[in-house]
Amino acid sequence: MEVLKKEKEMNSRERVLTALKHEEPDRVPIDLGGMISTGISVKAYEKLKEHLGLKGGEIEIYDFFQQLARPDKKIMEKFGLDVYAIMTNPPGDWKLKLEEDKENYSYLDTWGIRYKMAKKGGWCYYAVGHPLAKIKRLEELKDYNWPNPKNPAITKGLREKVKNLYENTNYALLVNSPTGGIFEHSYMLRGFDTLLMDMITNPTLVEAIADKVLKYQIEFWDGVLEEIGEYVQIVQVGDDLGSEQGPLFSLSLYKKFFKHRHKELYRFIKSKTNGYLFLHSCGSVYKFILDFIDNGVQVLNPVQVSAKDMDTQRLKKEFGNQITFWGGGCDTQKVFPFGTPDQVKAEVKKRIEHLAPHGGFVFAQVHNISPEVPPENIVAMLEAARQYGTYPIK
Repeated sequence: MEVLKKEKEMNSRERVLTALKHEEPDRVPIDLGGMISTGISVKAYEKLKEHLGLKGGEIEIYDFFQQLARPDKKIMEKFGLDVYAIMTNPPGDWKLKLEEDKENYSYLDTWGIRYKMAKKGGWCYYAVGHPLAKIKRLEELKDYNWPNPKNPAITKGLREKVKNLYENTNYALLVNSPTGGIFEHSYMLRGFDTLLMDMITNPTLVEAIADKVLKYQIEFWDGVLEEIGEYVQIVQVGDDLGSEQGPLFSLSLYKKFFKHRHKELYRFIKSKTNGYLFLHSCGSVYKFILDFIDNGVQVLNPVQVSAKDMDTQRLKKEFGNQITFWGGGCDTQKVFPFGTPDQVKAEVKKRIEHLAPHGGFVFAQVHNISPEVPPENIVAMLEAARQYGTYPIK
C-alpha cells in the first residue's frame, strides 16, 4: 500500500496543472506567496519564523509596495507550498527615485505615481500622488511622459532565472503583473474618485487613458513573454472591480470602457504562452464572472468570501466547470486575524468542501496575510489545507 501511495503522489507543478485542468490531483495545491495577493507581510513572516524556531537567513521582499516576504525553501517544504512567484525587474529609474525619497517613507515610480507609507515602519505603501489628476482636456495627455514598456532593465537576467527554476525545481511558476489592470492603473494615474466621475462626465478622456494603459501592457507582456513564455504555467493580470457590497460600477459601464480592452489584452497574452490566464479581482465580482470567462479568464482570485454574492457553494455550482477558483480558502477579514486556530481549521475545511471537488481549485487565503494574524493561525491554516485537502474530498 505504501508503494501505491508514493506512485500516486504528484510534484507541485503536476498538482497545480491537474487542478487547472479541472481534474483531481493527489491533494489540493497550496499557494502562499505565489502572487502579490496570496502573500504574507514581512512583519507576519518574521513572527511566523520566530514561532517555528527558524533563525537566520535574509528575508526577500518580492513586492515592495505591499511589503510582502517571499517564503523561503524551508517554509515551502514544511507546508508543501506549490507555487513560486516570478517577478519582473523594476525599471532602473524606479530604484533611483526610491533612494532619493526613502527618508520621507515614500517613493515615485516610473509612471510618476507617488506612494507613501503611513509612518516609519508601517505595513505597506499607499498611492498618494496621481500624475494625471489635474488634466482637463484630452490634448494635455501629450505632455505626460509615458514610460517605456520595453525598458531592457525589466527583463534583464529574467530568462536565465526562470529557465533555471523551470528545469531545476518542480514548482508551478506564476509570473506576476507589476501594474494594476486597465481600470486600476487608469485610476492610479488619474485618482480613483476622479476617474469614476470621468466615466460619466468625461468618457473620452477615460477611453484615451485606458487605451494608453492597454498599449503599455500589451507591449510589456510582449517583451516579458518573449523571454519566459515557454517556462511559466500561469500568467497573472488584475483589475479590482468589486467593493464589499457589489460592483464598483455597472455592468454596462464595464462593457463600455473595459471589457473589450480586457479581451484584447488577454487574447494577446494567450498568443504568447500556453500558460493559464489568472485574473485577480477583489470584492463582489459575481456579476462580472460570465464576462471574465468570455474574455478568456481561466483562473479567478481572490474569491472574497465575505463580499456580497461570493458564496463559495454557489460559485462552484454555477461556474466551477468553466473557471478555476484560486483562493477563498480562509477569510482574511475576520476569521484569520481574530479567530482561534480551531476556528481557522473549521473555515478551511468548509471552503475546501465547497470549492475542491472535481478539481478547479488552488488553496490560498483570501488575501495577503497581514501583521496582526497570529502565527498559530497561519500554521493552523496551512496544516488544515493538507489535512482536509487530500482527494477524494470527504
